[in-house]
Amino acid sequence: MPFETPSPVTELTQELRLATTMTGGVSLAIWMAGVAREINLLAQASQWRREGGPFPADSRLSNESAASLRLYASLIDLLDVIVDVDILSGTSAGGINAALLASSRVSGSDLGGLRELWLDLGALTDLLRDPRDKYTPSLLYGDERMFAALATQIPKLAPGPFPPAEFPGGARIPSTTLYVTTTLLTGEASRFTDSFGTLVQDVDRRGLFTFTESDLARPGTVGALALAARSSASFPIAFEPSYLPFNKGTPAKGKVPARPPMAPFTNITRPHWAADGGLLDNRPIDVLLKRIFDRPARRPVRRVLLFVVPSAGPAPDLVAEAAPDDVNEPLGLIDGLLKDLAAITTQSIAADLRAIRAHQDRMEARTDTKLRLAELAAALPHSSRLLTPRLMADYAAREATRLAQTLTDALLRQLGTWPPAPATMRNAERSEEERRHQTAPSDLAESIPKNWEPELAVGGDSDRACRQRITTAIVSRWTLPNDQTLPRGPADLARYGQPAHDLAKSCAIAVVLAAYQLARSDDDVAALAELTKGIHAAWPPPAPVELGTLVREVCTDATVRQGSLTDAAALIAGEYLHRITVPAVGWSNLGQVLFDNFGTLNMLAANGSAASDAAAPLRTYLRYLDLAEDGDTTALALFDLAAAQRAMLPAEADIEQSVELVQVSADSRSLLAPDWQTAQRKLTGMQFHHFGAFYKRSWRANDWMWGRLDGAGWLVHALLDPRRVRWMVGHRAGDDVQREALRGGAAPSDRAGDDAQREALRGEAAPSDRAGDDAQREALRGEAAPSDRAGDDVQRAGGAQWFLERLKELGAPAFPKTGYRLPTVGEESERLTEDMLLAELAFLDDPSADLPPSLPRTSLWLAQAWQQRVLDEELDELAATVIDTEPGERPDWSPATSRKWAQQVLAADPGPAKYALLNEDPVAAETFATDKGSPLMAHTVAKAAATASGAAGSVRQLPAVVKPPLATLRTVALGGYRVVSLTRGVAKWTLMVGAALLVLGTAAAIASDGTFGALGLAAAGVGAYLLVLGTWQFSTRLLFALLSTTLVGAVLSLATPTVRHRLFGDATHPGWVGTHAYWLGAQWWHPLAVVGALALSVTLAAVAKPSKPSSRRRRAR
Repeated sequence: MPFETPSPVTELTQELRLATTMTGGVSLAIWMAGVAREINLLAQASQWRREGGPFPADSRLSNESAASLRLYASLIDLLDVIVDVDILSGTSAGGINAALLASSRVSGSDLGGLRELWLDLGALTDLLRDPRDKYTPSLLYGDERMFAALATQIPKLAPGPFPPAEFPGGARIPSTTLYVTTTLLTGEASRFTDSFGTLVQDVDRRGLFTFTESDLARPGTVGALALAARSSASFPIAFEPSYLPFNKGTPAKGKVPARPPMAPFTNITRPHWAADGGLLDNRPIDVLLKRIFDRPARRPVRRVLLFVVPSAGPAPDLVAEAAPDDVNEPLGLIDGLLKDLAAITTQSIAADLRAIRAHQDRMEARTDTKLRLAELAAALPHSSRLLTPRLMADYAAREATRLAQTLTDALLRQLGTWPPAPATMRNAERSEEERRHQTAPSDLAESIPKNWEPELAVGGDSDRACRQRITTAIVSRWTLPNDQTLPRGPADLARYGQPAHDLAKSCAIAVVLAAYQLARSDDDVAALAELTKGIHAAWPPPAPVELGTLVREVCTDATVRQGSLTDAAALIAGEYLHRITVPAVGWSNLGQVLFDNFGTLNMLAANGSAASDAAAPLRTYLRYLDLAEDGDTTALALFDLAAAQRAMLPAEADIEQSVELVQVSADSRSLLAPDWQTAQRKLTGMQFHHFGAFYKRSWRANDWMWGRLDGAGWLVHALLDPRRVRWMVGHRAGDDVQREALRGGAAPSDRAGDDAQREALRGEAAPSDRAGDDAQREALRGEAAPSDRAGDDVQRAGGAQWFLERLKELGAPAFPKTGYRLPTVGEESERLTEDMLLAELAFLDDPSADLPPSLPRTSLWLAQAWQQRVLDEELDELAATVIDTEPGERPDWSPATSRKWAQQVLAADPGPAKYALLNEDPVAAETFATDKGSPLMAHTVAKAAATASGAAGSVRQLPAVVKPPLATLRTVALGGYRVVSLTRGVAKWTLMVGAALLVLGTAAAIASDGTFGALGLAAAGVGAYLLVLGTWQFSTRLLFALLSTTLVGAVLSLATPTVRHRLFGDATHPGWVGTHAYWLGAQWWHPLAVVGALALSVTLAAVAKPSKPSSRRRRAR
């Protein structure tokens, strides 16, 4: 029976936050779009659970998509989870899909339309520029096609059935942050000094677009979002560079939409030309990690980072050793360039993984340090404070230095892009009118005053001087009056601003997280949730300060410009501190809300046994805070703990939140297609250096389908977190004793810093006897519940068996008698049986068993429920695309094996028989070689050759002597393209037309001189190229055949009157040879000797070229 009504979200519900980063991959964007579709369905299912109520009758979704959404909803309901896709980053092709996913999260749109968008937008024959264009800056249309389509289609995405739902506790736009990377072609200069005070000039080419939920909610942001996505996907040669306006946009021109000013959304300080973001950062994880650490948890939360990459690289061969590089087999020019391209587009994520591990280590160190400091402070005499004057001084110095470095970087980055002030600005005799109006930013004001130039010049000390001045200004602002060394109340604490308040707030949250370990009932959890809400409501953080805007406001002020650069730096620091001020009432509120809940916290601490490791952290914190007499002294105690911790550790912006990394790739398995395990086999986009899927509509449909299949499998895998499953099974049992045993097995007691506190962040530490039996949950859904179920099914059947039965109720298929064939690497396949799943889930019945990191086999089996719904929707669509690859065109553009398979798919009845055809998928096995001879291949190659010749001729830096041959080549290629277009790419007609042009053109070139002979020679060239194209098409021998034909044609053209007279002249004109190389015309055989020498050199080079290792050598290795 379909899932109809989700259960309410309560304080026990876990929040799963999915941060998602999408890498580059050119046409692999289509596979990533399929993954984005599944993430979008999961997000909509979570919005449904927040909103509650029955599934809408008019959901505007297809039946199959609605079924997938219901499945996601039923699984998160079973696990009592809500999902929040709050932070996204992307580069190149991934930047487009990340932008679409972020937009849908805020607008509530459904991404089912991405299929048609990518099937149409990704057509290579449409992306290729018209060979007749006068100027060809790239092979593909970037602005006219990609940018225009994104700007038009993003607002047209259909609305989903569930608009952004309200979070418990009040209405708000769902928190969303999108990062899109690009590469600045000119870069932006910045300055810093080394240890000896020497000025170091640096150029930063990393461009970054940032969009928040408020940006994405404004309709006017669509153009900026489309431009950011287009700028990130500007692969060199393929797409032209993208122009980024700064303060002033550009109007629409022809097919290019208007470009909005990008200053509010990017880190640039002036207009720029930008290229593909993957050139410098094809794995944009670092910016995403920073935002994860900046956003604290307001409730028990599990944080997962989804790293979406089509393929992390070829799987290592455990049997055959990879062939090593050989000095006797040097790389040629083309091979070297291709290796360079692969190195750029397949960057390592090792540094990002190390950053995640380093964060986890720092998190543990901060947690442990905070707890030990509280333990030490609790043992001090009553009148003593944890914070000493020396610690206070260290805290102020560390925090001031950290803020000074941030502000100095922003200042010098902005000044590094400003030109020197014009003479009119340096003239001291400016009119009073000019002085009065100079306070507003203007083109003249955004320049470097003459009195700042010495400090910014080479040999200056601007970086060190500004940092020291800012640090001094901040420390001065924080200095207490009347020789007071330590703050004594909220009025003193108000000096230290938002950073100090955030640190104190994190200490208060640490106390609450420790208390979650001891919660026993719904009332306990509700009280802690209310306390958490009060802590964050004590003084809500202001919007982040836009440093670029702040710097421009200060540095364009006429009065400021008359002073020194360091004076301007001090003013920037003062204004920044003013904008992050937290008044005394904010500190009082923070202390009061914790002080008022001491009774609840003490009661929870009393619930734990004296020897309980779970109760130890809370008791330690309460002993420390017990010295406080009211809300103000509680706030002071929180600040003392936070400042002492920060003074002893590096002043970094991390927060104490655990992060799990989950890679989502096409190198994954499915029980529905056990023979398809790698991206290399599944995805047509892996061909031709990741441009492959652009070639053919059925190839794009194939990659979209596999994206959805792989995405569903990975999302199910991520949702089935063993910790949450253990909590859920213990919760459903309705047995406090069993739940306590299960909870006690989840966190080893001998781990420093108490993992229990960190597990609380992930939502594993708040089980209670709420809704202890399934009857209550069934009642919440409006369904009848069997009366004989006493909430004790788990104990009767065993936790593993009970959980497996619940998954079967969700829609997981029954096991065949012999089990499922597991995708394995080896001679004999293993069979997946129900007993294997029970063995994997055995930890649910054994509290002493180690918790597995994941549940791969259970996920593999359960994911079939979603993958079958995907096939219900996509398999027929793929088959229809194969039979009619291009709507309205001849249905013969796919190989016979693919067309036969497509007919079988369309004829098969829905169910297992149709699903089994996925394992035969011939479309994924198609290559350019198998498509040789098709009209699409002829049309694509002819248009690409004509466009490439046009692009070569558009290079302005070409020497004049090269331009005539290129013009001739473009004429021949354009003529071939037009003939192929007239023949609609059919090889037979292409060969016939080519032969006719070759014969007639040769006859005209030999028989006539002048214009008619020149036209005949051009016709013969077109005919020869058409014959080569029709014969070889996309074969690996095509280039050699074209070169050979060109060489032979060049030799034979010497016999035509047109070439002979132009080269060697006549009685009245010496010709080109007579003017520039007269010795060639001394004898008739001289030019033939030169051509023969060239041919001989080419032959000798081919003979001398080292051959590839023989099969015998490869076997020997």
